Amino acid sequence: MLAARRSLGVLVSLGALAAVVVLAALTASDLASRPRTDDAVLQADLVHVAPEVSGRIVALDVGDNQFVHRGDVLFEVDAEPYRLRVEQTAAQLRELEAELATTVSTVASQGSKAKAAFTQVDTARAQLALARTTHARLEPLGARGFASAEQVDQARTQQRAAELALQQAEQEAVASQQSISSTKPLEASLAAARATLALAQRDLRLTTVRAPCDGRVTGLDVGAGEYAVQGKALFTLIDTEAWYAVGDFRETDLAGLRVGQRATVYALSDPRTPLHGSIVSLGYGVAPDGAEAGGGAGLPRVARSLNWVRIAQRFPVRVRIDNPPPALMRDSASAIVIVER
Repeated sequence: MLAARRSLGVLVSLGALAAVVVLAALTASDLASRPRTDDAVLQADLVHVAPEVSGRIVALDVGDNQFVHRGDVLFEVDAEPYRLRVEQTAAQLRELEAELATTVSTVASQGSKAKAAFTQVDTARAQLALARTTHARLEPLGARGFASAEQVDQARTQQRAAELALQQAEQEAVASQQSISSTKPLEASLAAARATLALAQRDLRLTTVRAPCDGRVTGLDVGAGEYAVQGKALFTLIDTEAWYAVGDFRETDLAGLRVGQRATVYALSDPRTPLHGSIVSLGYGVAPDGAEAGGGAGLPRVARSLNWVRIAQRFPVRVRIDNPPPALMRDSASAIVIVER
């Protein structure tokens, strides 16, 4: 009887051991066919909201953890100095436009004078040609007594006077041409003033800061009256237009993963609700162990050691979640990622 009980006990133990082995084999097979990681978090893109112009905050239209839509007003910077700058630049632009109009009119008048001066040159040349012809005709006649010496001297004098008149007309024409003003400097100043006005108008528009995407405000700890500095973030906007699960997978699992592969995600806040998505990127680098904060050329940091145990390196795999339920989506919330093969 005792021997039968011992045999039965041995059989039960062997059966239990076999069941454990089979269960372990099935688990290993499932892990091999469906890689998973418990080292995962939910993530969304973050927008660090900073003004593009400095100034006192005169209106704050949102509160911490408030949901906003793309285009909603977040806050407003005092616009008065920027409005005055627009008015000042616009006045300078009008002044330059008036000066350019006056210069254009002056240039037109100077051009007409120069044209008239060149006409006088043509007239002086014609008169000189006539004087030379007259002198050339009378000089041989005077030598033969057919023209008086007085007529020859008068023709010679007229020729000399015509030569002097031509020289004077040519000098006046050149001077008139050189005196014509150029509008190019004013045109360049006008173009610069227009660009300055456009920048001033842009700065005025930027005093109203709007949401660049649908999202949730977080980290807001300032109020109206705070001085906002250009480029310095005042709070963070969690971009809720797309949610991801980022899981750190062992390097031995990466060979079977690819972009577009389907995956199931479970948020630890509600592990009974499966979330479905697809892989959008596979990590190709992580910061090495021992790298100081900010080192690793901006690579993600994934711990490789667990106490004294050396484990395989892990690389981040990013899964975009389809139709994420808003109630479960919190940035950096813990999750589980299972890749379907």
